[in-house]
Amino acid sequence: MGFLKTKSVGLFTIQYSEIYFILQINCSSQVLRNKFIVPYVYLGLMIISFISGLIWPNIKQALAIYPRDFHYLSGIFSTVFVHKDLEHLSSNSLPLFVCLFGLFYFYKEIALKVTLICHLLTGVLIWLFARSAFHIGASGLVYALVLFVFVSGLIRKNKKILVFALLTLVFQSGLLWGVFPLEEGVSWESHLFGAIVGILLSFLFKNEGPQADPPKIWEEETEENTIDEYLNL
Repeated sequence: MGFLKTKSVGLFTIQYSEIYFILQINCSSQVLRNKFIVPYVYLGLMIISFISGLIWPNIKQALAIYPRDFHYLSGIFSTVFVHKDLEHLSSNSLPLFVCLFGLFYFYKEIALKVTLICHLLTGVLIWLFARSAFHIGASGLVYALVLFVFVSGLIRKNKKILVFALLTLVFQSGLLWGVFPLEEGVSWESHLFGAIVGILLSFLFKNEGPQADPPKIWEEETEENTIDEYLNL
């Protein structure tokens, strides 16, 4: 979440051939309706909120989180959709959309549960413990989802999830440094609390969703096969 200030995200080129499996998705209308509606809902609400903020500038403050102020308690839900400017919106919308899309593709059974917990719990922690200032933006939720996918992939030892986790990390190249108060005007607390929530959920749901890849079975070469191979020379 930007603290009324944003951090731009650079552009990267992915050269891993393994990520092509991510693009092999059945994009029929039925799939989009049933599996991937949530990423589009989040993206749509972010765009609507941004346009509304251009028309009514005060709406940004009204939808923000102001820690420990009950007038801004609703910001726990609404603040992820509020962004300061177009740069702030673009830097959060792409990684959030990619994370949600992958989450609902790989973690079908628990994706909605994980998304809502990350969204609300990160907001609650910001409202309880962050600095007394207005906090807006979706970067806290992005941190929660990225860390969930990354740590979950490590725990499960699932190759496809790990490749997707690397893809998400590309969009958050400054992930490690974002949890420290290094840049004035940036809500590093939202990054930190989001990361904590994502890591905790990756352990909480480690037995749900996709599991480790099955071990490869190597067939031992028998003496009979060796003799036959020798005679065929």
